[in-house]
Amino acid sequence: MSNVLSIAAVTAVLKVLLENGLVSDPIAASVGDVIVTALPPDRISVEADERAQLNLFLYQVTQNRNVDWVSQEFRSRHSRLHGNSRSTTPPLALDLHYLLTAYGAKDFQTELLLGYAMHLLHKTSLITADIIENTLINASTTNTSSAFSQAVAGVSVSDLAQAIGQIKLTPEFFNMEETSKLWSALQTHYRPSATYLASMILIESSKSDELEGFYMMPLSQPNIEQVMALAKTEYEQMIVAGATLIIRGKRLRGDITRIRLGNAEKLLVPQDVKETQISLLVPADLYPSVQSIQVVHLTIGNPGQTEHIVESNVATFVLHPTITAFVGQVENSGNNLCSAEITVKFHPQVGKGQRVVLLLSDVSAQSLVAYSLLVEPRAEDTDAITIPIKNVKPGTYIVRVRVDGAESPLHKNQSGEYDSPQVTIS
Repeated sequence: MSNVLSIAAVTAVLKVLLENGLVSDPIAASVGDVIVTALPPDRISVEADERAQLNLFLYQVTQNRNVDWVSQEFRSRHSRLHGNSRSTTPPLALDLHYLLTAYGAKDFQTELLLGYAMHLLHKTSLITADIIENTLINASTTNTSSAFSQAVAGVSVSDLAQAIGQIKLTPEFFNMEETSKLWSALQTHYRPSATYLASMILIESSKSDELEGFYMMPLSQPNIEQVMALAKTEYEQMIVAGATLIIRGKRLRGDITRIRLGNAEKLLVPQDVKETQISLLVPADLYPSVQSIQVVHLTIGNPGQTEHIVESNVATFVLHPTITAFVGQVENSGNNLCSAEITVKFHPQVGKGQRVVLLLSDVSAQSLVAYSLLVEPRAEDTDAITIPIKNVKPGTYIVRVRVDGAESPLHKNQSGEYDSPQVTIS
């Protein structure tokens, strides 16, 4: 179990270092009684109840991508400690991000405390396994009622310290915008603070952790950064049914790579898969609208076991409807206005519950006439809708539709002018 205590152990070591330094530092005499805590900042008493205090808060844990650079000697020792010397899976390498905050009810207390703490951590930027072991022994025996002391009571502190190896502590200097975002997320009163990075912490499963029937998931989660159409012209840049969709990102290729659109359980087979790009033919059975998309990696287990899934982040794209339009039943309604019916054919079909808006724009450069008409709901899905229009000026109109906000594309002629789809009402 010592392996899973690594994160708590690092926090405990840093807290004890700050406490021990206060004992021998003259800063304590000038500030008075100071306590050191490792609490979420919103749990700290401020204003009327504020006191001289240093607080160390682990606000984020990230993966360290440099695990392959760890020396083979250290990785071998780390594996032997956890009884997993034959494992070919690299350990989970973590970076711990800390927020160090000073509190005080009197003038200059926060400045003095923060300066003391930053100076101490600057002097001890590399914490070795021996320091970690001695610190953990003192921490676990000084206050036997603490949660950490009880957690380490049944493990070897020496093995825990050796598993951690050493801690490299470096300051992370945030600009004002980054600092503001962090404290806004904490939802508490801002106090003078500094941020630090502790790296790297290795966590590796032991043999006892490898339960039969379970599968160790890879850390390389696919990440989608951009979704676009494979386009040569402006017209082709809009994603439509039957077009080739390009998905760009990182770690996109898995053992078996599939694509999920929306919440569909059926996964799609892409046309081409590379590490940073996937191409997919957009199916014709989607509704035009905003669509969600995920890259899914499947790994087949041993015979008789189920497949295992790793999913990417969710990205979105707009599937635009393509249309053709026809006009009929044109009648003069007086005052130089006309009534007619416009039949719009859609690809793909639109759902019965989707919101459809018809847009007409006069093609004449001298005219600014345009119409927008909300189409009546339908009883079923359809690929053609006949829309009655009234009191429209005679003329030639470019036709567009919006389906749940997804607008149909327009075609440009060689002069760069939109010329279709269009209808003439006269």
